[in-house]
Amino acid sequence: MYLFLLIMLNIILLPMPSFAEEDQPLERIVIKRGGGNRYSSFKGADSVYDALNHSPGVDLRCRGSRGTQGDLSIRGSTYEQVLILIDGVRINDPQTGHHNLDIPLTPSDIENITIIKRGASSLHGAGALGGSVNIITKKPIKKTAALEMRCGEHALYEQAVSIENPGRDYFTTFSLEHSSSSGGRPNTDFEYATLSSLFGKEWDNHSLDGIFGYQKKDFGADSFYSNLFPEEKEETRALFTKLGLSSSKGSSVMKNTAFLRKHEDTFWLRRHAPASFNRHTVYSYGISSSLDAPIKIGDIHLGADMTRDEINSTNLGKNTRLNEAGSVGFSCGAGERLSVNSSLRIDHYQNWKNQNSSNISMSYWIIRERLRLNSGFGRAFRVPSFTELYYSDAANIGNPDLKPEKSDSYTLGLESKNKHFNSWIEGFARGTRNTIDWTRPSALDPWRATNLGAVDFRGIELGLEVKDASLTYVYTEADRGPVNYLSKYALDILKQQVLLNLENDIRGVSISLRLSYNERKFGETYFTGDISAGRPFKKSDCEIEPFIKIDNFTDTEYSEISGVTQPGRWMSSGIKIKW
Repeated sequence: MYLFLLIMLNIILLPMPSFAEEDQPLERIVIKRGGGNRYSSFKGADSVYDALNHSPGVDLRCRGSRGTQGDLSIRGSTYEQVLILIDGVRINDPQTGHHNLDIPLTPSDIENITIIKRGASSLHGAGALGGSVNIITKKPIKKTAALEMRCGEHALYEQAVSIENPGRDYFTTFSLEHSSSSGGRPNTDFEYATLSSLFGKEWDNHSLDGIFGYQKKDFGADSFYSNLFPEEKEETRALFTKLGLSSSKGSSVMKNTAFLRKHEDTFWLRRHAPASFNRHTVYSYGISSSLDAPIKIGDIHLGADMTRDEINSTNLGKNTRLNEAGSVGFSCGAGERLSVNSSLRIDHYQNWKNQNSSNISMSYWIIRERLRLNSGFGRAFRVPSFTELYYSDAANIGNPDLKPEKSDSYTLGLESKNKHFNSWIEGFARGTRNTIDWTRPSALDPWRATNLGAVDFRGIELGLEVKDASLTYVYTEADRGPVNYLSKYALDILKQQVLLNLENDIRGVSISLRLSYNERKFGETYFTGDISAGRPFKKSDCEIEPFIKIDNFTDTEYSEISGVTQPGRWMSSGIKIKW
């Protein structure tokens, strides 16, 4: 393995004059921040997990390695309070938010990822108390085929292939990805595979698009949910399919979408005792319609959708819930300086009263194209997951009487732009009511799902981007007042975060360096770094990039979730070919 890594390093660093024409790096994952034009693109990011893990204000707490499982938080939220979408369609798991990032897409399917860092329920529905992450799929413009192979320490082997075929009025894509490893520590071995296909067709004033994705994950789950059971094992299967039809007349656009998501989760408390398992099968499916049309004073949006969640579980039983919603939005501007966006949504659930959510944001150029004032307000809500309502074992007890949790979010910031750098400062505050968390009076008692009452969050984000470098700092504080209980999730926030992302080309070698400092309120303080290097070169219509990557090159021993130690230094290398 080390001999192979040494060979790849020499390929990257040694000059190769016969392939010197128009060297260009291969694809990167782009992160966009909702409500502004700022964005970051990370050449070294090779997955959704990797890109999100180096985004300011985002806290991705991983249990396993390389995308096995992770809990996503935005500005102090819990993992249940972040909404995950694919092309605007929610894919949050109603069983538990631990599966929200089981996303059956490959990196080659993704155009960009848009992050909104305030309550966004009026835009997308329940769940977006802390914010939302919308994964936008790619529509190819050139016929290409791509192949990637990687191997590394801990018996890591990865392969990926993608084919993009655009036509005059249609496109199709196909992607396949596979990864396996013995894991960075005992009982964290994993193997997963993802298969996806996208298509689109246009005619007259209509367009049809579709997504099919399937993902299979098998992994050792050492202490994932309890450090009393280091031999846990889990298998998940995720299927997502969506079909959308858009029709336009003049400047008005009507969109209709239907989707289905299926998720299967099988969990063994002891992997060598196959009789001790829980199995959960979840279906979420629905339809939505929207109309966007211009009016004299701006643009108006009307929307309606209906979604049904079903679960059949050996522990949670059989349960269903139906959600119906209607929304209206309005956007306008005054000249080129001021823009205002607002939205209102009403959701109806079988088991709870109507839930209202709203958003309003304003952007004003104090100095045109140089200095901008941004502000926003979002009222959001989340209904309890099936696990929070019905789960029961010796260590965790659900609560069928839980109420939906609600939040009011506020943001205010300044953004400066010029040809040399971009910078921003933004203050944020979020007040939550009926906050849902797992609590217990002492370490000897089981965890119980509870409505805590009010919890307030506040903080500040500062950022600077200069060419291919960015430096950000985020401070977050939570205030619950005096507490006489232990909190499992809601109060265990990332208090301080410093991120440094650097990209540079040195003598034809593309280098990406990412450094991260994290201070948790009740957990650890640690510093980590990732580095990657690639040598892209081109001959005729073929692009080739051998690369090497070192995750956690600082070899830091740390835990993002108590009792779940993350892998130390992990080296890998491979090659990307595109033609």
